[in-house]
Amino acid sequence: MSEWVIAGRLAAVGYYRRARGWPVGAGMMRIWRGRSQTPRLLLVPQELRTADPVRADEIIAGLHVFAGRTVQAVDPFAATPPSEEWQEALSGFGWLRHLRAAATPEAGAAARQLVEAWLAAQGRDHSVGWQPQITAERLRAWLAASGLLLAGADEMFYRRFARSLWWQVRVLDAQFASLAPGADRLAVLVALVMAGLCLEGEERLLKWASQRLGEELDRQILPDGGHVSRDPGVLVGLVLDLLPLRQLFPARNVTPPAAILTAVDRMMPMIRFFRLGDGTIARFNGMGPTGIDLVTTALVYDESRGTVPGSAPHSGFERLEAGTTVVITDVGAPPPASYSTGAHAGTLSFELSTGRQLVVMNCGVPTVHRASWRKEARKTAAHSTATVADRSSARFVRRGPAEGAMLSGPHVVEVDRRDLTVTATHDGYRRRLGVQVARVMTLAEDGERLDGEDAIEGADQPYALRFHLHPTVQPVPTEQGRSVLLLLPTGEAWVFAADAGVTIEESIALAMPEGPRRTSQLVVEGRSGTTPSVRWTLRRLERPATHVPDSEPEPQLPL
Repeated sequence: MSEWVIAGRLAAVGYYRRARGWPVGAGMMRIWRGRSQTPRLLLVPQELRTADPVRADEIIAGLHVFAGRTVQAVDPFAATPPSEEWQEALSGFGWLRHLRAAATPEAGAAARQLVEAWLAAQGRDHSVGWQPQITAERLRAWLAASGLLLAGADEMFYRRFARSLWWQVRVLDAQFASLAPGADRLAVLVALVMAGLCLEGEERLLKWASQRLGEELDRQILPDGGHVSRDPGVLVGLVLDLLPLRQLFPARNVTPPAAILTAVDRMMPMIRFFRLGDGTIARFNGMGPTGIDLVTTALVYDESRGTVPGSAPHSGFERLEAGTTVVITDVGAPPPASYSTGAHAGTLSFELSTGRQLVVMNCGVPTVHRASWRKEARKTAAHSTATVADRSSARFVRRGPAEGAMLSGPHVVEVDRRDLTVTATHDGYRRRLGVQVARVMTLAEDGERLDGEDAIEGADQPYALRFHLHPTVQPVPTEQGRSVLLLLPTGEAWVFAADAGVTIEESIALAMPEGPRRTSQLVVEGRSGTTPSVRWTLRRLERPATHVPDSEPEPQLPL
């Protein structure tokens, strides 16, 4: 299928979804206000995401810190938002868990005051707060915090709160048809199923949403437990949403679809698969900073706790592990076009950790200013792999209703796994530049050495092999120019050596908890016509043994 046909189909689907989309705002609320209901709350779902009491004190004091921005206001919904990301975090109400964990009268009063402020702001057009994924997050947050919100509340607040829950359920129900395939559909369906279980009189909604959620899970969760978008970050959030849902079904004496019960069991091993030695999730296809607390919480509920799989053939990843060294590499084809809006052109890239220290990584994506970094983060040059002619191995739709979808990329990715050796090739550059890219990596049985070879075969094209380093790794050039000493903050030292010249260039680590940080990358350049392959090695240096001089034994003192 040609790129133009793919682009045309993506655009048609995008225009169709826009036409089917239901406009949400003050007008829609007024239409439903006259026929709204006041449902009774039957259950309060568990909140598994960790809470911070310090954040609760800040919110009570009127200090609202979201997405790296701070606003001091009694009513933050009436304030001018400093960024769209800040407004999304505020409107999602995920921060209610901090007040819920505090469980003090002051926390309950602050929570009710902020909910009332949002209810009063419905008359204004807050389009960001009515995006489907934000509405779904708010609905789940309100249900989980309903115990705190309603404890000591008067009848007027209860009626306004319950009616708003009913309205938001109707909004999500109306918006579902316009949602693009992907994780947002799962988030909306989880919220609708949770509402159907927790609110009285939503049996029809529960039956429909449960069935659709089971179908979407079967469609989006691959047999090996990965997500069809190939983004590891989807798994952690989805598991934390599905676990409370599984507990609600027995409480209502309702049998859930089998897919809801089995999806978590399939995803848990994949979370362990993507976890490196430092506890972070490997940065592939849109993965940002890892919430270590979230990953730890999710894995507490892993009932199998079996061995970590070495291969994820359906998701397209391989994991090499020996000693204290872990290597995870992307050896899969791009996801289907409709699920590719967050996919990266990082085929054959890898990340390496030793012990609790990350050494080689991909740039990833940040939590804030994602839109401004998105284009650069998706390029092949932002990954630890080969870049040919300074181009990416995949192309993306630049504008229109299908903006961001992958237009072209590797069609054939072949992989061969034998013990601790992975051999993979991709044809992402063949059609445009006439070259084939291959990579072989072998991890030593003791984990002390990783040997690699990259081959760019075909037409004469310039290429660059990039190895992005973690910001805490200090590269030190050597006199030979073909090796670099890597000093780790743990006191260890590794050596990167290649049979070609190695240079140290600037890079940026985007997926850091504190925000983007400057770092370094090792670059090996060549031309496929003269140097079609490059061998390289990452090797741990042995620490020199400390010599303790022999000494005369001390005479024993008489007792």
